[in-house]
Amino acid sequence: MLALLLTLSLAVQDSGAFVARLGKDTLSLEQYQRTATQLRGEYVIRTPRSLHRIYTFDLNPDGTIRHVEIVTHNIGGGAGPMETRNTVDFADDTAVLVSPRGDSSVTTKLAVPRGTFPFQFYVFGLMEQIGRWARGTGKDSVRFNALASADRTSGGYIRRRGDTLVCMFDEGQLAGVGPFTFRLDPQGHLTWLTGKGSTLQIDVQRVASVPMAQAGPMFANRPLGQLSPRDTVRATLGGAEVWIDYSRPQKRGRVIFGDVVPWNTVWRTGANAATQLNTSADLVVAGTTVPAGKYTLWTLPSQSGWKVIINKQTGQWGTEYNPAQDLVRVDAKVETLATPVEQMAIAFEPGTLTVSWDKTKVSVPVSKK
Repeated sequence: MLALLLTLSLAVQDSGAFVARLGKDTLSLEQYQRTATQLRGEYVIRTPRSLHRIYTFDLNPDGTIRHVEIVTHNIGGGAGPMETRNTVDFADDTAVLVSPRGDSSVTTKLAVPRGTFPFQFYVFGLMEQIGRWARGTGKDSVRFNALASADRTSGGYIRRRGDTLVCMFDEGQLAGVGPFTFRLDPQGHLTWLTGKGSTLQIDVQRVASVPMAQAGPMFANRPLGQLSPRDTVRATLGGAEVWIDYSRPQKRGRVIFGDVVPWNTVWRTGANAATQLNTSADLVVAGTTVPAGKYTLWTLPSQSGWKVIINKQTGQWGTEYNPAQDLVRVDAKVETLATPVEQMAIAFEPGTLTVSWDKTKVSVPVSKK
């Protein structure tokens, strides 16, 4: 009888399901179960291709994770094996990773801070677990380390903000990723999460259940690809070779300016990494000289007018903006378009540089000096 009671006490303590969306598009469906010693779940994701993953996290008594197994099924076909299996074992200050390589596997040992968490985008059962651990410390702000690749860790923090928690990475490979704001109910269940204000502007809702058995067939041939693919626009201006490299987000049924892109806040003018501007010769942008070189391009949207900003810092993530590095800030012309532009576009038109998205088109005059 005692053995039966112990077995029941370690049986499923809670379970849940999540739907992740970006605007009108469903990105992933997930369901999980948690016991005192294990978090196990599965999800189907549509970006960049359609995959089904089963995850298992064996838990330490303090809520950290000692063993990870992730099995990935390539339900969408195309490049890559049909099934792969990755494992990680955490012990003291070491992580041992076993990853597939061809028909065999490779084992990697990595020094990591004690208590390091694995990190997988779109695994919201894992985000719930990290939140539960953070809340269990009793602190309003706690730092943690995450392993997101086979060779390095990233540092981040979780802070309490009223009845919500905010997760942000500020060190290492993931530096600049976030913030993700989410809420845990009194039972420690993640009820919602939003990436609004980050470079992954997803919205996640807890739901009673998801049709996981149908999700694979339903999404197998409907991948979303890269959510904000990188593109480069090039022009020759009076002999000056100019290019802009940027990521192109889509509208996806959302209100863009004043919501996805807030008013009166410097915007990365794209997505993901900061938008890069390179010119082989000196330019004149809205009457201001921009010497030959490489820069990043930003904008400051406002209901009363826009500014285009050229900044001297380069190579950073799109949430890392340093106003002290501004080279120039110039006023821009703003037009309202009759037909919305679904995918943001930067272009060179005769004598002007333009940014178009939704029903807004912003332009500044540009020429070789």
